[in-house]
Amino acid sequence: MKAPIVVAWIPEQWEEVLPTLQAALGEMEWRIFSHMQQAQSFLEKGILEGLEFFLFLAPVPEGKVFLEEALRRWPLAYGLGLATDASYTEKGAPYFLVPLHTEAPVLTSYLQELRHRYLERQERERQQQILSELHRVSLSLTGEVRLERLIFKLLKIALENSEAESAFLVVPHEGHLEKLQVVGYAERHHREPQHYPPRPVESEDRLFLPLLLHGARMRENLFVSDQTPTGFLHHHPDWDRLQAHTILVLPLIYQGRLIGIVYIHNPLPELQSQPHKMEFLKLFTAPAAIALQNAQLYAEMEARVRERTQEVIRQKEEIERQSTLLRQQNEDILASLRYAQRVQRAIFPPWGELQKTLPDSFLFYQPREIVGGDFYWFAQRLSKVIVAAGDCTGHGIPGAFMTIIANTLLKQIVELEGVFKPSEILYLLNLRMRAALQHEEEMYQRFREGMELALVQIDPKRHKLLYAGAGRPLFLVRSGKGEEIRPDRITIGAPYEGDAPEFSLHTLDLEKGDMIYLFSDGFSDQFNAEGKKYQLRRFYEFLEIISEQSSRQQAILLESELQRWMGNARQTDDILVVGIRVP
Repeated sequence: MKAPIVVAWIPEQWEEVLPTLQAALGEMEWRIFSHMQQAQSFLEKGILEGLEFFLFLAPVPEGKVFLEEALRRWPLAYGLGLATDASYTEKGAPYFLVPLHTEAPVLTSYLQELRHRYLERQERERQQQILSELHRVSLSLTGEVRLERLIFKLLKIALENSEAESAFLVVPHEGHLEKLQVVGYAERHHREPQHYPPRPVESEDRLFLPLLLHGARMRENLFVSDQTPTGFLHHHPDWDRLQAHTILVLPLIYQGRLIGIVYIHNPLPELQSQPHKMEFLKLFTAPAAIALQNAQLYAEMEARVRERTQEVIRQKEEIERQSTLLRQQNEDILASLRYAQRVQRAIFPPWGELQKTLPDSFLFYQPREIVGGDFYWFAQRLSKVIVAAGDCTGHGIPGAFMTIIANTLLKQIVELEGVFKPSEILYLLNLRMRAALQHEEEMYQRFREGMELALVQIDPKRHKLLYAGAGRPLFLVRSGKGEEIRPDRITIGAPYEGDAPEFSLHTLDLEKGDMIYLFSDGFSDQFNAEGKKYQLRRFYEFLEIISEQSSRQQAILLESELQRWMGNARQTDDILVVGIRVP
């Protein structure tokens, strides 16, 4: 990973502050210029080379134009204006003002916080890449029912993501774990499947059998290298014979059963120190197991059809039975893929599109795990904008599963069917969420999926707002005073008797400068190190305090307040806050 780039315009007479700045930011790539024209020329070069910048530094007010132009071109970067006059202020600046002679510890703490946020954002982007790749891989595998082609695809995916030279697929023979056999082999340079007759693992002398058998028994991922302190494995005679510097064993588990094992010979030595690659390989085993199970069933069906060609009636019955089983397996694959895809943020609408209509708005989204059950959504028709903030049951993968369904249904109701009144949207969403969940009744009874949602229609030109809520309120702040609009106590997708419940519609008159907040319960329910909740009352009070700040500053203040409250405590739930200022 490349070091973040800092572009600093520091006049020669101020060079004494550079050691403090550089020490605070650690390993950064610094580009320091003593004249503004030099810094601007470098920015032009950065555009052509596609560079990404972390921080822009310049004296103010002299460097005001430089900072504003830099942040316009790189809106995800941060700006820091060093003011020689401690009394200098500037309203609405897209950068932060810090007196030049601020005490070193204060300045250091401030810069380290900016660096921490930047690195966190980079990590989230890497996670999104993993999820997007997993989604692509899952679709590729589940679309292949020919066993030979599927095995080759599966092994090639494993090789590409581990940068290994060769890989094997091992499966239990006729379901017996004590009878493992090798059914596939691929090398990195292969472009087509190679003929590989199934054989017992004992007859394949390119396998390190002790590690393979241990992985089959324990059903856990194993990574062994020359540097791994495994003791007895390195003293086994086969280790030196195979010259296996590194070995990766990935069991494929489906519904609690061992479907197969991917055995990777000499993967990338640095793989264990690259968590995102190891994470992808672990996640990839879930859709791989499902696809392999389905392909095996499909192959069995074809074999039985060939064997019973002469038995016309029994052949028809068998085909129908196997077809039913195949359709059921396909449904299981689709249900499991909703968990495995985990490309939740890839389907969220780009926040920048909302800011084109409502420029002074912010999104503070911090799931507890890589993905979560909180989500936002918006759509636009003429001058009206629909914005939703939802909180689905659970967090992590189960929560993400629900957000994909909710996002799809909202898009269908609003964008395709043209329903734009919040109460009607929630009514239809409730009906269709129930209908969607009933297709998987057993899973529904186990997890009891549901969703709370706050949904508003904003008309900036007429200064009108329509709101409907299912368990999630709306908080409106005007001139520093807040008002809570309470929701209906209805959970989207929850069971009900009789007619489907209807939702209340609230109509509000807006004024220029009003702040509208939609949020999940993650912030107010967060515990601190002493086991105390933040609580909704304190959350409302904090929103009133920060409501006059710019949206960008509000998001930073929310994050700082959350970190202050949590201390060393673990985040307990997904957190989502959407803030919109009425233009």
